[in-house]
Amino acid sequence: MKRVRRQVGFTLIELLVVIAIIAILAAILFPVFAQARESARAISCLSNMKQLGLGWMMYAQDYDETYPLSRRQDPQSGYGTDGDDCGHFYADPDVHAKHGWRMLIYPYVKNYGIYRCPSNPAATQLQTNHKACDGCTEEGDENFKISYGNNGVVMWGWNPLRVAQLNRPADTIMLLESTWQCNDLGDWVARIDNPPACQWGQGFLTHRGKNGIPNWAFFDGHAKAVKLTRIFQRNGIRGAGWSMMGNEDDGPGGNATANLDLDQPNNICDFYR
Repeated sequence: MKRVRRQVGFTLIELLVVIAIIAILAAILFPVFAQARESARAISCLSNMKQLGLGWMMYAQDYDETYPLSRRQDPQSGYGTDGDDCGHFYADPDVHAKHGWRMLIYPYVKNYGIYRCPSNPAATQLQTNHKACDGCTEEGDENFKISYGNNGVVMWGWNPLRVAQLNRPADTIMLLESTWQCNDLGDWVARIDNPPACQWGQGFLTHRGKNGIPNWAFFDGHAKAVKLTRIFQRNGIRGAGWSMMGNEDDGPGGNATANLDLDQPNNICDFYR
């Protein structure tokens, strides 16, 4: 009796089923991998902020308990003679701050890498209103990249801030994640009650996109991730209230957080929530 040899293999239908299963698994897993990668980057950015914050504190100890300035005047270039901090910088592409807070604390950190957040798209974008370099900041040293800024509500312009002036260092922002070239940034760029703010674009970096969580460094030395709405939330009574950005009478225009009532959590640009 002749034995019939059976061929071993897959039919076309079976192959298509296997391919479909693999595609479904990939569609499920790839977003998970992307989120895990972004979470790792966010942690790296938080670590950077922690180190920069420690650099600020060491600087203050060496300079009579005075924190580094957002930027220092440069009479030769004319920088610092304009009333608006970033206004002169944007108006004149040949002007650098020359010495901002990044340069001032660099001797304490000695690492250009921690000034750059790997999640920040502005850190590598080509600037058109500045010299032709990738992710340039206000600093004269182009090795510093856009990623972090200091809290402009409590440290605006060239006014020095002393340690003793802070009533709530553990609840006051020192450094924040920024996508702008300016050395400092304040809550005025993200409030609906400040009409131009939402037209200027997204200044605060939020990890994982819309409704994401930015990283923050505080004046007591700790750093953590906190929702933007929580940072802007007003505490205390109107006229004597405060948010984590500062007091109501702080900031360049005054009343920096005056309209951030506890019952108005949506007083923030749509692209942040």
